[in-house]
Amino acid sequence: MTPWPLSAAFPLTLLGSIALILACDITGAWLARRGWINYRNLWPVQFGLYIVIGFVAMLALLDLRLVEAVGAITGFIEATLGWNITWRIGPGRLPDANLVSIGIVILSMTAFGFGFAIVGALIFNAVAGAMLHAHG
Repeated sequence: MTPWPLSAAFPLTLLGSIALILACDITGAWLARRGWINYRNLWPVQFGLYIVIGFVAMLALLDLRLVEAVGAITGFIEATLGWNITWRIGPGRLPDANLVSIGIVILSMTAFGFGFAIVGALIFNAVAGAMLHAHG
């Protein structure tokens, strides 16, 4: 049982996750456009954010299936809307993009969002278990 009603917790967690990952994409694209960073080197930051998303989603939702949904939906949004935004800013442009490569990216990012959110949820479970055991 979560401390918040699920009808509020799930959409807020999902919207926060999407906002976080899109902010990372937009900031990275903006910095890359100015030549300050290489946009392709941001993948560890993005995957780390999915772990944070999974951790926080597990804290808010206390249901692994909902955490998986948050991760997968966020990954899908990043691969579609996020890519569209970075494409317009500049660094997301792929000269040889076709429907197959775009589909692979969308499926891959959805799967990565799903998987790394699970890792974050498992870390939450380990931390919560250790804290309960320490006070037990």
